[in-house]
Amino acid sequence: RDFGAAMRDAAADDVRFSGTRFGDVVHGAFETVDFAAWNGWRDGPPPVGQQAALIEAFRAQGYVQAEIDDGLPLLASLVGHTLTAAMPEGARLCDVPASSRRAEMEFHFALARVDVDALLATVQAHGLLTGREGFGSRRVLDGLMTGKIDLVYAHAGRYHVLDYKTNRLPDYEPATLQRAMHEGEYTLQAAIYSLALHRWLRFRLGDAYDYARDFGGVRYVFCRGVDARRAASPGIHAARLPVQLVDALDRLFGGDA
Repeated sequence: RDFGAAMRDAAADDVRFSGTRFGDVVHGAFETVDFAAWNGWRDGPPPVGQQAALIEAFRAQGYVQAEIDDGLPLLASLVGHTLTAAMPEGARLCDVPASSRRAEMEFHFALARVDVDALLATVQAHGLLTGREGFGSRRVLDGLMTGKIDLVYAHAGRYHVLDYKTNRLPDYEPATLQRAMHEGEYTLQAAIYSLALHRWLRFRLGDAYDYARDFGGVRYVFCRGVDARRAASPGIHAARLPVQLVDALDRLFGGDA
């Protein structure tokens, strides 16, 4: 056990490196680091030329130098393990060329008076939001829904949605991740992200697009739990929504249901 590992573990339990602020640091780092530079990374300091991007990610959220010094080993570990762990389909993010990935992909849905009861019935029929009875007092969702997907990447001809999470969980095994997805209502977020990519692919590929063939699914990467040294890393929740749900949401958000 080396000094760097001890510093990283101490920072992992430090309140300064938790919550939304640190989550923004992690997201900022993934937006600016050079994925390919981490290809040969093993648990330790960042690769040559990559530390500046990590420091800047801290500074962008107002961390002072002493805090950055304390948090750097943790951030390097989170980024390094996430970029070098094998995703469920076999790809490592550090091996995905820049031309095959897109960070912070924006989407905009014009909601044509979406009935809340119809939306709930649609997602609950597929096991999502089963504990919900509504969305506050709103009966109709109208206007523009906008959002950003952390990362869209292609591997072996299939496109994937990826979302980085920095939640602290008791462990990062599949059952715990499934519970976190349900409790955080990330399942609905995953459905909306899937619809966004579905529409984008349909626009880009036209009649050649085939959901079953081209859409790989969603990956929710709980970075604190990822361990690239393990063949099947914990901390990675993968799902692929049934095409029936994606099509139903497409019709509902388009005003056809």
